[in-house]
Amino acid sequence: MKPQVEDAVDVITAQKPRRRTQEERSHATRVQVCDATLDMLSELGYEQISTTMIAKKANVSRGALTHQFPTRNQLLVAAYQHLVDGWGEIYPLGEQYDVDRFTIRDMIDVYWDNIFSTKRYIAALELMLAARQDNELGRSLREVMESWIKKRDAKTLVLLWGEVSNESNSLYFQLVLSVLRGIAVHQSFDQDETVAPQLLEMWKRIAHRVEEDPMREELITGKRLSS
Repeated sequence: MKPQVEDAVDVITAQKPRRRTQEERSHATRVQVCDATLDMLSELGYEQISTTMIAKKANVSRGALTHQFPTRNQLLVAAYQHLVDGWGEIYPLGEQYDVDRFTIRDMIDVYWDNIFSTKRYIAALELMLAARQDNELGRSLREVMESWIKKRDAKTLVLLWGEVSNESNSLYFQLVLSVLRGIAVHQSFDQDETVAPQLLEMWKRIAHRVEEDPMREELITGKRLSS
């Protein structure tokens, strides 16, 4: 009978969930609070949210929140970093994806579906507006933004055109993103949910035609090419 008892103890021990380490619990709390911050930013805006409201949204105590993020500014910067870190892992930007080339239409779809069309992009806009300020928060947010832009552009330009140094390609890519940004803002207040998808499809057709135009560089830069 003794082996059977030992076997039963082994089974119970194996089924018992592993106790999380302090580091794992701390990380989970930070993610939970950052997610709640982004949700509150998209719902209420930068000026209206408080750490008390965020703690309630995250279902953590105010003490637990301030232990992880002593100041509101630190929380906002961490939330923005959490957001762009997630963007950096989407297809095909993540290091786990082995992609050689990408069409402009594919890029628009991916960026729209995973970034611009989401509610959290409104949170990003709130933080980007805050980044305009010449203060500690603004400078910290700009550091996060600039790091993300550098990573995003370096990977996307290579996927689209196989090079980074071409000035017209870089400028065209910024135009593509600017239009998506505009559609996202329009979507945030337009009660007609059919408009944004129509604008997106229209922009994909235009972008594709520009991409296929043999005079694209001249069209983008306004500089006449030598014949």
